[in-house]
Amino acid sequence: MHLMCERLSAVFAGVLVGLWYGKTFSEDEKPKEKGKDKKK
Repeated sequence: MHLMCERLSAVFAGVLVGLWYGKTFSEDEKPKEKGKDKKK
């Protein structure tokens, strides 16, 4: 049971970090778009 709780909390934390990262860097920096701009 303890292992399951740890796994759920880890997944939840990963989702939160993913959402935060997406919100923070989606508008300011997009590595994929920067790569395309450099090629142009």
